Amino acid sequence: MSLSHSTWPVVLINYNLPPWLSMKPEYFMLSLLIPGPKSPGNDIDIYMQPLIDELKELWESGAETYDAFHKQTIRMHAALMGTINDFPAYSMLSGWHTKGHYACPCCNHDVTPLYLKHSKKNYYTNTHRFLDINHPWRQDAKSFDGKIEDRCAPQPLSGKEVLQELEHFVNDFGKTKKPGGGDGHWKKRSKLFELPYWADFACRHNLDVMHTEKNVFDNVIGILLDIPGKTKDHHKARLDLMEMGIKPHLHPYLSDDGQQLLIPPASFTMGNAEKRSFS
Repeated sequence: MSLSHSTWPVVLINYNLPPWLSMKPEYFMLSLLIPGPKSPGNDIDIYMQPLIDELKELWESGAETYDAFHKQTIRMHAALMGTINDFPAYSMLSGWHTKGHYACPCCNHDVTPLYLKHSKKNYYTNTHRFLDINHPWRQDAKSFDGKIEDRCAPQPLSGKEVLQELEHFVNDFGKTKKPGGGDGHWKKRSKLFELPYWADFACRHNLDVMHTEKNVFDNVIGILLDIPGKTKDHHKARLDLMEMGIKPHLHPYLSDDGQQLLIPPASFTMGNAEKRSFS
């Protein structure tokens, strides 16, 4: 436990089985085991190349397979429906930079990236763009960033649009090298585009449920219970609200003696009636 080591398994899940069997461990197929001690990073495509070659063969030529139900030999064809991974692996497989101003692969270029001066983090407002065009929250400027939202939701890039953007991109693998070409948001052209059908899929990469549920749950509970070190509603976040000029009822203020910085309680927090800054 004192050593930092990262070994990456690549598992194939057979969706030709019924749902109550396809997710059982005994039906998983371990196709690759990428050794550590560090994450493969951008070089994951080098390890994936043998698997991609076999998937191309299964799509184009197929493989002789025995059908136990009909008791005869058939030619089986197979396709990769998509990947299931956490967010860092999303970047490695898709080639999109999932850090910085344009971290969202779905919104891609159509975002308004901003930076929190005190929290020192990128953030994205205007999430109510994803609501129905006639939703009343779109007119509720006070509850969001002080602006009425009348824009449509961002449209994810299709596979063909991605290929068009990366037409002249040159992959340059290796830990000490920087990828060439591109427009700054891409770090490579994914090897998965070698599959003849990959560009036609709408959902090529998917986030796994475990990480999504855990991260959302931890953040929500940390805020609601005002857990020190876990809540996102800290004094730096309140200073950022003051910097942005929104939600004045949540801005920090000095105590009567001018010695302490106090934070008004938020309506969603099950904590103390008055919180004090850590600085």
